[in-house]
Amino acid sequence: MTPRFHAERPRLATLYALPRALTESGIMSFGFHGISYGHIASQLRERYGPTAGGRAVVAHLGSGASLCAMRDGKSVATTMGFSPLDGLVMSTRSGSLDPGVILYLLQDRKMLADEISQLLYDRSGLLGVSGISGDMQRLLDLDDPHAAEAVDLFVYRAGREIGSLAAALGGLDTLVFTAGIGENSPLIREKICEAAAWLGVTIDAERNREGDERIGASGAAVDVLVIPTDEERAVAAQMLSVAPLEAIPRQRNERNPAK
Repeated sequence: MTPRFHAERPRLATLYALPRALTESGIMSFGFHGISYGHIASQLRERYGPTAGGRAVVAHLGSGASLCAMRDGKSVATTMGFSPLDGLVMSTRSGSLDPGVILYLLQDRKMLADEISQLLYDRSGLLGVSGISGDMQRLLDLDDPHAAEAVDLFVYRAGREIGSLAAALGGLDTLVFTAGIGENSPLIREKICEAAAWLGVTIDAERNREGDERIGASGAAVDVLVIPTDEERAVAAQMLSVAPLEAIPRQRNERNPAK
């Protein structure tokens, strides 16, 4: 269900420059966090109208982190691709990495595939750079240069990717923050918005600190919003769109099958 929201992206947004036979065998960009992005797209429509958001970048920032470019609520490009390792720096995942690093680890360091998988999924990201923790709030609370560098790298990569997605959209009308870090860290929102200031992103510092839904500065070129994600609600909505509630069988009571 996750890739469905990204399925209508332009074909070029799904391709890697690999031999065609590999592409046709299924090696391409699928995208992730589709349930979350679909929920945010529906919330934008419900709250601000059918074309709400216009050219929007949504930042799903949590332990797993990604960005999605939407045009009128439909996915145009996203930072995760074939796997959830791609794109932004995450809690323990590396994000985008030169494939040559993998070849070097295999050929020169003689690491096994399983070791590299564990490295990239569980020992990298904020945890790997800081050497302390993959928890953003803990890193923000510390007076430690390695923790600060991990946070700065997270922000740098997010700001750079927002620029890339804005280019795919041909501009930017709306920036939305969601998920654990996006919803709960005013400082990270502030830093990312500073990195995207060249796109017309400016925020109202007080509204950002208070966690208002609309945190963009009055009269700014780009709307900046904080909208909670609700993936469970989105899953339920998808299920009901396929089958009406009365058609979904009730779960049997295992202790009393008669109920």
